[in-house]
Amino acid sequence: MLGSLVELRAGPMGSRSAAMRSDRRHIGWSSTRPRCDHLDVNGPAWSWSANVAEADWIGGRLSDAHIVTSVVPAGFDAYARVLHPVPNSHTDGERAVRWAEVAAWSGMPLLRDAQFHSIALPPVRPEADAPWSGQGPEEGSLYLADAQVLAGLARHWTATPERVWFCVWDGYDWAGTPLVPPGQVGMRRPDPVPGAVRNGPRVHLPYRDYLLYAGPVEAVTAVAPLSGLEQTPNLWWPADRAWCVATEIDLPWTYVGGPAGLIDRILSDERIEALPAEPADSVTHVEGWVASVADQAAAALLTDGEAVIATSGGAPSRPGSTDPPVSAPDGCGPPPLARTAAAVAA
Repeated sequence: MLGSLVELRAGPMGSRSAAMRSDRRHIGWSSTRPRCDHLDVNGPAWSWSANVAEADWIGGRLSDAHIVTSVVPAGFDAYARVLHPVPNSHTDGERAVRWAEVAAWSGMPLLRDAQFHSIALPPVRPEADAPWSGQGPEEGSLYLADAQVLAGLARHWTATPERVWFCVWDGYDWAGTPLVPPGQVGMRRPDPVPGAVRNGPRVHLPYRDYLLYAGPVEAVTAVAPLSGLEQTPNLWWPADRAWCVATEIDLPWTYVGGPAGLIDRILSDERIEALPAEPADSVTHVEGWVASVADQAAAALLTDGEAVIATSGGAPSRPGSTDPPVSAPDGCGPPPLARTAAAVAA
């Protein structure tokens, strides 16, 4: 994530150690997502379901390749990628910063296949303050306001808007132990998911298992109050399978597959930020200059025992070393992560 620091050092026998960011979603940490206190997230009636066979159609339409249809099923007329906004810790998460605003600040183009680092880390940092602070877009969950907009649009493109199925990754530990001030003992929260559901049948898809619930399309925000982190479902589709929405837990965007008319509406709706997608688009990509800098850092790691990549966001200093960090070549664009140490030891 932007602003994190991962520094790898080579040790005896090629061992590696890393200071890695803990995933706050899995251990009950509070979140700086843009708050949606004005939204009714309790919504319509919904219920957990053991009817996991309703998802059997999905697995056979998922690609083994790292492309759009490895996340959302193949076979739809058109696809879109809904960009998750960036929480702004300057405003206590009350304002969502859109990618277009970040691109306008950095002067980097918001291309169809842009990733957040493509626009957030220009070769030369602008003099103006960045429009956001913090870790970057939320991964694995839609902004609640965007979820409600999508639900409102999608309702008109299915014959079964009152019968929608929702999958939630079963790895979220919503019980968790909240962070507390030093000296206090954290008390584990009770699991908001009933035991019969936790111990019941799962939707099994490649790489992920899910809990299942059902309700009208507006129930997309139903589990947000349970999680304490405004979590939205990772997969949802109507009973007639007219469309499908997929939010992979590690991605800062959501894919939608469906009729061309629905995708056109999503792309043109100014309440959300979306880009067109093609089924065979790569989910993520690595620019050539990133690979080049990573190769240099890996070589330095093997030779010197450590390596740090400098970015326009800065670079951590290396104690006892006066050597400059590995930098991106002039004109090659922004490096992938601000203040991120690099490389993978062989």
